[in-house]
Amino acid sequence: MTKNVERLEKRMVELRESLEQHKENPGSGFEEVKSVEMLIKFEIYLNDAEIGITDGIYLYMNEDGQIVNAEYFVKEDGDVTIISFTDEQLEVIVELFADVFTVNVE
Repeated sequence: MTKNVERLEKRMVELRESLEQHKENPGSGFEEVKSVEMLIKFEIYLNDAEIGITDGIYLYMNEDGQIVNAEYFVKEDGDVTIISFTDEQLEVIVELFADVFTVNVE
């Protein structure tokens, strides 16, 4: 974990430097970017009878409109708990929501 925190600090230095360069020269870019992938996140709220508790599903789609992941969430008193679905549970979510959302990217 410590290594990752240090890595983040190093990346933030690089990003700040890149931002300063971009401010000085708007045509410059951040050359260290390896690739960019688009991921769209939908928040689906489920009906819940418990007051003060909200639960639902975070649904993630790629640019082709395919569901690539989903997570269950519970929000209670300002805290959020996120639970990953098992492969079997994810299959149910994908089958249920696969045709609900469409993505048009140009």
